[in-house]
Amino acid sequence: MLEIASRSLLAKEMIKEVNSQYKLKDEFASFIYTLNYAESTIKASKHQFDLNGEESISLHFKNGEIYLHKLLYDHQVHSISKLPEEEILSVISRFFNFRALEKQGEVILQLTSEEFEDLLTDVSQSHSLPESIVQKWISKKGKSPSILAFLNDLANRNGKMDSLLSLKYDSDNNPDLMDLYFIIPGKTEHWLATRDNNLDLNIQRANEASIKKLLSTNKILPA
Repeated sequence: MLEIASRSLLAKEMIKEVNSQYKLKDEFASFIYTLNYAESTIKASKHQFDLNGEESISLHFKNGEIYLHKLLYDHQVHSISKLPEEEILSVISRFFNFRALEKQGEVILQLTSEEFEDLLTDVSQSHSLPESIVQKWISKKGKSPSILAFLNDLANRNGKMDSLLSLKYDSDNNPDLMDLYFIIPGKTEHWLATRDNNLDLNIQRANEASIKKLLSTNKILPA
């Protein structure tokens, strides 16, 4: 296996032979180091259309450099590329198939953690949204086209959500969760569920300001 791997790296011109030993070329050694010892990571994960599989991308940050890591062909091939900072938002937007992002998004619904768990239990029972469930939540939170659209979109996915999270690493390279967004693709909107300082959930349309806030949480981008 080692010989096969070495030949593969030679064919890609990623390694060189020095004193009868194979060594990574300098331009490739840096991204291997960053993948293993990143200062921080952004990971985006989404369910496939049929909700039976999942795919993800990761952005790793170290010493001002950013590397995008993707798995291709049923997770058989690793794709790693250097990424300019100004392309982070567009990469995340393309991955989630965001439509044109608003600059900011109004909070349409606020839920405590307990209410959010209760809502996910309600909508995970069926792809259609029973009228009794609709009445339950609009009686609690008010009736509006946005709330109804969100409830229906969440029910259509049986409560399954995509995610966008940011991590930092301590001196022992252990990950520490900095922030986590849930993302719900809908019929006409993408919804974000973000936590406030009290760990309650705010539901709003996907927007540029919220994603930039997540990136600035661990100083990936300036606030």
